Amino acid sequence: MNVNDEAAMAPFSTIILRKTNMNPIRIAKSWISYRRTLSELGNLSNQTLADIGVSRYDIRNIASRSFR
Repeated sequence: MNVNDEAAMAPFSTIILRKTNMNPIRIAKSWISYRRTLSELGNLSNQTLADIGVSRYDIRNIASRSFR
């Protein structure tokens, strides 16, 4: 079995842990922060987003920075 076969058979969370060497608690905290950022920015009006220089298209990219 080569590395690609093993990666295909392993659960996604296992792959994340192997590649990033992050512990599960840190991953959970990062995910919560990602979801909170998505929610908070998503609840803002288009006008408020425009005032801070963010479009609806940018929200996921901004939130993903908190998941890294």
